Amino acid sequence: MELRKYLRYAQSLLHSSEWSVTRFTGSLRQTDQPLSLLFYGSSNLLADAFLNPGYQQESLGFFQPLRLQAAMQRYGSADVVLTPHLPWQTRPTLLLPDYLEAILPLPASMESFMAQLRGNTRRSVQQALKSEVYFEEGLSLDDYREFHTQMLIPYLRTRHGEHAYLDTLENLYAQAERSHLIFVTQNGQRLGGFLLLKPRISGATYFNKLGLHPAVYADKERMRLLNALLYYKMISLNIELGFSAINLGITPPVFGNGIVWYKASWGAHFTPNADLHRYALHIAESRRSDILKHMQAVVQVEANQLWVNLTHSEGVEEDIKRHRFSGLRHVVLVDEQGRPEKRSLG
Repeated sequence: MELRKYLRYAQSLLHSSEWSVTRFTGSLRQTDQPLSLLFYGSSNLLADAFLNPGYQQESLGFFQPLRLQAAMQRYGSADVVLTPHLPWQTRPTLLLPDYLEAILPLPASMESFMAQLRGNTRRSVQQALKSEVYFEEGLSLDDYREFHTQMLIPYLRTRHGEHAYLDTLENLYAQAERSHLIFVTQNGQRLGGFLLLKPRISGATYFNKLGLHPAVYADKERMRLLNALLYYKMISLNIELGFSAINLGITPPVFGNGIVWYKASWGAHFTPNADLHRYALHIAESRRSDILKHMQAVVQVEANQLWVNLTHSEGVEEDIKRHRFSGLRHVVLVDEQGRPEKRSLG
């Protein structure tokens, strides 16, 4: 572990008192059994791994990470508990990253990029490029307001409901000098757009936001093609500007939500978050069998390698074949008693 990174992490623990305690309640995935989850941490990206959609979320308070035991005595436990894991502590059985970084490396030309794309994604792009659309860049505050109010916010609310993170127009426009806001337009109507953030000095660009007009995502086929067009334009723009990689944004370490698979289909490489925040997963013994059986596959970290846990079940060999993408090294099969069986993917 790089000493400087370790010291920054230790300093953030010492001076942070803003980590939240959040209670989630709902039903266990694929069942109608009630389930409660307590998350002691700095984000809430893992609830979907355990709960059916429509779960309730309640903020209970805040705590300082080095005083976790006192916080747990105050706020209690649940069927599933996620707690911060400090690097000097004994490694737990299940150690999860806060999130994944999805980095898309870029070749020197768009022709080379298209040649390396997976078949289905390449066909989607080729089909989408036949549409009578054109791209235009938005520069004014009115352009940013249109993107924010008519595309970004409605799209996020539709996808994530009450749990959506909604950035402000002011925050987006404050970074306009180092951003590219690109719209896709058809028959004079802007149907969607993306916001690309350039690095301050050097490094990868950041895929900041994507939004679609409600008329688009009401039609799944149309949404699929528009998404492909926006990604295609974002990648070609980066290559034109001379950048060698795009950061496709924070990705929840949960493999059933489609986000990982979509980014992987474009060639993204996945790594654990660099700030060292890791979480230990605790499951109540009385619920362990059911929860392990029904929870989604989540990322584990060992020596900065990614693992994915899968329960022994029908079709697991097919699942293992699907879990092959850049960054993943191992699949762990977990039986109903929580006993692991490690499978290397080479």
